[in-house]
Amino acid sequence: MIWVAALLATVAALLPAAAANAATTRTCRSSDLRYAFMPGRPKFFGVHRLRITSGRCATAHRVAKTWKNRFEANLKRGSEKLPRHVRGFRFKQVPVNAAQTFGLRGTRGRTVMRFNYVVPNG
Repeated sequence: MIWVAALLATVAALLPAAAANAATTRTCRSSDLRYAFMPGRPKFFGVHRLRITSGRCATAHRVAKTWKNRFEANLKRGSEKLPRHVRGFRFKQVPVNAAQTFGLRGTRGRTVMRFNYVVPNG
């Protein structure tokens, strides 16, 4: 019975250490990364649901803004190519359940960021 108590005490001591090392996901503001289709209308198009794991919101915001600017520059040139590398993050497209929306996941080491980009259809 003493060894069972010792085992339980060891496991209980290790649990807080494991929880401290767990990655935290933060939800970041992205309203300033959106735009209206027409002046005076709601800002609906652009970056939505910006999240980052094992990183800061400032990093996620800076990377999402750069990705958005590069993508919109591609659109102005007539290309619909999505940027794959931005500020050290490698981006992949992930499935979404909404029309006119790109789901994106960017990784750089242990840091993972996710966001949806909504494009106008006009």
